[in-house]
Amino acid sequence: MKKLLLCFLITLMACQSPKKEEQAPTTIPSASSEQATTKQNSDNFENTTPTPTARPDFPIGSVVYVLSKVEKQAAALAENQSQATESFALGSKLVILGEEGPYYKVKKDSHEGYILKSEVGYQDEAFTHKELEQVCSLIEYKGSTHTPKDLDNLSEFFSISLISEADYQQALQHSPKPFDKGEEIEKKGKILSLPCQKKVAKYEDNSLEGLEAVYTYVGEHEAIGQYIVQVTGFQVVPYILTDKITGNELYMDGFPLLSADKKHIITLHTDPIHGVSDIALYHIEGTTPLRLKALVKASFAWWKCAMSPQTPIFLGEDNALYAAIYPLGLPEEHPAKLLYIRLVIKD
Repeated sequence: MKKLLLCFLITLMACQSPKKEEQAPTTIPSASSEQATTKQNSDNFENTTPTPTARPDFPIGSVVYVLSKVEKQAAALAENQSQATESFALGSKLVILGEEGPYYKVKKDSHEGYILKSEVGYQDEAFTHKELEQVCSLIEYKGSTHTPKDLDNLSEFFSISLISEADYQQALQHSPKPFDKGEEIEKKGKILSLPCQKKVAKYEDNSLEGLEAVYTYVGEHEAIGQYIVQVTGFQVVPYILTDKITGNELYMDGFPLLSADKKHIITLHTDPIHGVSDIALYHIEGTTPLRLKALVKASFAWWKCAMSPQTPIFLGEDNALYAAIYPLGLPEEHPAKLLYIRLVIKD
């Protein structure tokens, strides 16, 4: 009986031994393998964490857009994180008020806050039809400096739309001459003399306390009896219309473009001091002598026109005004951000 019991135990142990061999051995990882695993996990985290796009610093006063949103993990890595950032939606239009480390202090409408520099930038063709016509300053309205407080756009006077560079260049190629050559008038020394019927209008180059003014005869608008004089220098009105009969002067903030129907004069230029673009639209009330009524004078809110010989401001054969523009605050040495507009005067 004892022999039979012993045989049974031996048989039972033999049946269990293969199962022990099938179990995987338990090993304790070495320090080097732990470091490798940690590095791999770190690499995986870095690969999945969005890297903020490097963008240049923008000057105070720039208008920028929210182009990307940095994940919380990446935002936490920003050095000297001391400001509570705002959650501005993608595409939000912001004005830069200042900067603190990796943040901009910005303003959206009446709300101020902070945002990471890597989240904002300029955006091509970001303007809506309404924004193109929006103004930040209304200087004159229908012949009066008492302007409506709630008027913030020029849709009453203009229709402005974005166009392609090809459309701009085609319009430029077929545009009529912006002025008439007129009679030959030579400047003698520093004095420019314009022969008017009732007097001789004289302009003398001068320099006063470092401020220069140099007068140059450009041509004329024969249809309305006006000489065109350009004034170059610092802090001076760039153009003068001089009446060929009376010699009276009308000062223009930009080149006076005469509409094809001879009903309007329009100027568009960028103020070199304040960096904003001003527009003025005049209705021609009479021509002997010239009488103008300022329908509107204003500064655009979101863009400025490019003042370059390569991108002139002109009236096309369709009587629309064409110009190249930049988002407000963008330096003109960034030609990739150049946009083009077509401005139609409403009757």
